[in-house]
Amino acid sequence: MNMKNIDNIKGLINKELLQNQIAINSDGYGSACANVAINIMEHLDGFEGEFNIGYSPDMSTPHGIICKCDDQGGITGFMAGVARNIVAQCYKDGWKFWLAGVISSYDVDNAETLERNIENISKNGFVSKEDATKYVEALVNRYKENFGSVK
Repeated sequence: MNMKNIDNIKGLINKELLQNQIAINSDGYGSACANVAINIMEHLDGFEGEFNIGYSPDMSTPHGIICKCDDQGGITGFMAGVARNIVAQCYKDGWKFWLAGVISSYDVDNAETLERNIENISKNGFVSKEDATKYVEALVNRYKENFGSVK
């Protein structure tokens, strides 16, 4: 396993948890997830702007950022989800990255799915339900301004 120095990540808010994720994901599959998560956090240190849902504009979506940060030879969708979850737990505003990543273009008009995502991120203490709700509203509004509703 070729793990990077995590001390260089400026936005790291939970070093102990990241170290634990690295330790429990020491096999090739798990270490690829942890390495991509570290790459994402390093990338986010220099990221300016707002995240977007879906696939466009590419480098403002978690999908595009994950693909850019994948130096492991092509991780699977499940592995990308693991990396996204590590970022959510360990990086400042990682919860925003997580929400933008789990909400698809098909969810923008699905209040039940949006609420479930808000509950999932807020019940784990990453952000208040109020802040998560406001952020999801902003994500959805930004998507609809650019692409309209999906029905």
